[in-house]
Amino acid sequence: MKTPQKFQLIDGIFSPAEAQQVLGVMVKGKIDFHSLEKHSENERSGGGMEKSGSRLAYLRDLDGRLKALADEARASGKRLKVTGEIQIEFID
Repeated sequence: MKTPQKFQLIDGIFSPAEAQQVLGVMVKGKIDFHSLEKHSENERSGGGMEKSGSRLAYLRDLDGRLKALADEARASGKRLKVTGEIQIEFID
């Protein structure tokens, strides 16, 4: 693959509950992934993966901020437009 590939992962208008569900599932998946990585590293070497640990802290904070946004939208009677693109490329 010579150029990065882009994929539109999310593109829509959601109720606050729908947005919270869609984004929450994605963030939870990342939290689960990094939790497993950290646990596996602890089992192998007795030490935690600092990158996974800091990523976990960020993701947990992000989850809280996304919930707060959904709550704010819900309280104001608004819907949420959510778009998200991922980019994948080969590296050496």
